[in-house]
Amino acid sequence: MSLPDNAEFLAAVTAYAGHGWRVFPLVPGEKFPAIPTAHPRQVLELRGGCIDGARLVPNPQRDCRGECGRDGHGLYDATTDVDRVFGWWGGSYAGCNIGGRVPESMFVVDVDPRHGGDNTLAALEAKYGQLPETLMTLSGRGDGGKHLFFRRPPGKLSAARLGRGIDLKTSAGYVVMPPSIHPDSAECYTSVEAPVAVPPGWLVNLLRPEVRSRGCVRPRRMFSSGKRFGVSVADSFCEQTSWAEILEPHGWACSYEGDPCDDEAGAVWLHPEATSSCSATVRYGLLFVWSTNTPFEATACGDPHGYTKFKAYAVLNHDGDMSAAARALITQGAK
Repeated sequence: MSLPDNAEFLAAVTAYAGHGWRVFPLVPGEKFPAIPTAHPRQVLELRGGCIDGARLVPNPQRDCRGECGRDGHGLYDATTDVDRVFGWWGGSYAGCNIGGRVPESMFVVDVDPRHGGDNTLAALEAKYGQLPETLMTLSGRGDGGKHLFFRRPPGKLSAARLGRGIDLKTSAGYVVMPPSIHPDSAECYTSVEAPVAVPPGWLVNLLRPEVRSRGCVRPRRMFSSGKRFGVSVADSFCEQTSWAEILEPHGWACSYEGDPCDDEAGAVWLHPEATSSCSATVRYGLLFVWSTNTPFEATACGDPHGYTKFKAYAVLNHDGDMSAAARALITQGAK
């Protein structure tokens, strides 16, 4: 397959924008944003090689989604303005790959065969029924990886119950659009055209977060300094426990340990079914989870969700019930 020249990229991005798809430039042959950040002091880059724009941790206190009027806000640069798009690919960003922000009216099922996603999808379809024909893009890697576009139902969605090798992308993220060039194979992404389908009921049900029944929420109980965990079971647990002690029993692996003198700041973690090189990071003493395929609520650029060690322990061991988590820790301390 011959590689696209910039004229093909220009034709593609102007067609996308003209049909209402919000696009922005990615580094040529890569998957991360090409436009340098407009606020270099307001974004903390991860150490350990994660430079993907979707893996940047925004400063929760000083985050800008483009209100400043400048380019350089990752997926928030995505636009349907044909003149602006033409200015990018007809100027400084000629030859760049194409990032497409997932429309708010859609979601994307991301199937990654490298982590068993093709087998997982086949098992789901064998159990519940075939997915309908829908718009699809095929990875340039050539291994059957694909993005399936569906109409989005109302409410919160999660990939936690889809299984290994399948992830979920919503308007909080973006996808690489054809004819972009894949970084591993140097081959183009391609489209299989079809109307965007309504997802079957079984898929919608799996995407709904599990409803967890909880008892009455009691006011936080304070504990005397004579208890094992000090004044507050949550605060003392956070002080005395490492992230490894919380995450590793559940199959998480640390790919970068972070700064041991700064509460493991910069640490990078992978969940057991990770399909990317970065599932979660540690900043400000909090765990920010980027993957939608975990029990945690995922962080998106401009919408951070940080978990303390105690809250993360509660999510992983007590379905998020912090009262139950506190009682369990007190019981352990009494033994």
